[in-house]
Order: sequence, then structure tokens, then C-alpha cells
Amino acid sequence: MKSNRIELDYDEIISADEIKLILDTYRIGKKPLAKLLGWGETTIIRYIEGDIPTKEYSNKLKAILYDPEYYYSLLCKKKDCLTQVAYRKSKKAVLTKIMTSKIYAAAYHMVNRRDAEVCARYIQYMLYYSQAFSLALFDRELFAEEYGINNENVPYLKLYEGMRRCGIHTLDGSDEFLSYEEKELLDVVLEYFSWYGLKALSTLTSYERANMKISRDKFNNKIIAKESIKAYFEDVVNKYGIKSIKDIYKYPDQKIMEIKGVIE
Repeated sequence: MKSNRIELDYDEIISADEIKLILDTYRIGKKPLAKLLGWGETTIIRYIEGDIPTKEYSNKLKAILYDPEYYYSLLCKKKDCLTQVAYRKSKKAVLTKIMTSKIYAAAYHMVNRRDAEVCARYIQYMLYYSQAFSLALFDRELFAEEYGINNENVPYLKLYEGMRRCGIHTLDGSDEFLSYEEKELLDVVLEYFSWYGLKALSTLTSYERANMKISRDKFNNKIIAKESIKAYFEDVVNKYGIKSIKDIYKYPDQKIMEIKGVIE
């Protein structure tokens, strides 16, 4: 499993209650968690009983607490340290934690389809178009996250940063959180848009973004609201004669050629 994890830093030392939350969230015992981290068997026990972790150890525990994808990566890498029962129990727990938001289920469905041979930025484009056509064709969101406007030019920044930090890897079980229709839509978008490279997709999304209204979420972050995406792509499906997901290919095939003609 590849990983380009960046070491995280936190101001405060992790508390005993936060360590207990790790154990409960990931259904892992004190000694097994210490083994996963390559520490002495009694290390976690001592921290819960009142010993203060070093800053380095505290940061590793906080990374696990706040980054379930990192914990999943660690669990898979060090699974031989655990019994099969302990590994399966903790794996199920961390997958459930990750898939709390359906955007992760959607992302990892596509990662699994490509056997992890896909970059984090490419997944961003696939998620965006899956959301857009779900809104336009079925009048329902695929996931709750809004399209964020940021310096990185990726709509779903939290997911993007997590994938960049932990690396791209498959996640068994992600499909349990998606309906048949949702998986079918994701597969079609992946098939039809995967003909195009990052440069073409960046050009296409930049054109679309320039023609959508930018607003603010409740935290005052700049976004393109789902209502704006829905309105834009309702026009798309009408203009390009897209009556079902099988017709989605008509849009990138024609629109990229139209944009290319304007540029040239």
C-alpha cells in the first residue's frame, strides 16, 4: 500500500479520554493498538492510567483519532500484529467511520474499480460529474458535501487532502454504503470521462465554474451550491439530449470539442 503521509502536529498532548475514544471508535484493544504502532504492549495502558505521552507519541495517536484513513492504512500494513478476529473487527469499525459520509463511499468505489491506479485529483473530477448528473437526471444529491472554491482548485478539499496524505489504496466494503443505482452512475461517469486526461478535464471544469454562481456556506466559505450545479447541468442534459445515464458520454465528447474549437 502506497503512502505519502505528512506528519501532523498538534498543540496539546492527547488526553486519556481521547485515547479511550480511539479504542471505542476503532474497536481495538489497548495492547493491539500498541502493537500496531510498534510500541511496548503496556504503553497505551500507562497513558490511560495517567502517564503523559511524548509529543511524538501524542501526535501519532491524534493522527489516528482524527484521520480514520490513516488508521485504516496502518491497520492493513500491520495486520499481522493482530489476530484475525481483532483485525476484522477493527477493519469493519474503521470502514464504518470512513463511510459516514457517502462521498467517501463514492470515491473508494471508483478507486476500487481502478484498483488504486488513479490519482487524487482525477477522483475529484469524477465525484463532481457524478454529483452533477445525479442532481440533473434524478433530482437528488449523491453526497452532502458542497463544491468548495479554494486555492487548490479541487471541489472536495478534505477528501483530496486525505487521499494525498495517506496515498491511494482500495477499501474493501465501501460498496455496502451505495445503492445499485448510485454504483451504476459512478461506473458510467468513470467510463465516459476516463477517456480524457487531467488537462482536458481541468479546462472543462474551469469553463463550467466560470458559468456558475459562487455563493457562501454557513461558515462563510466560497462554494458553488448544489442548486447552481443542478441548474447548470439541467441545461446540459437538455442541450445534449441526455435522457439517461447511458447518454452522459454525449456531453464530454461534444463539449470538449466545442471548447477546443474556441481556443484554437
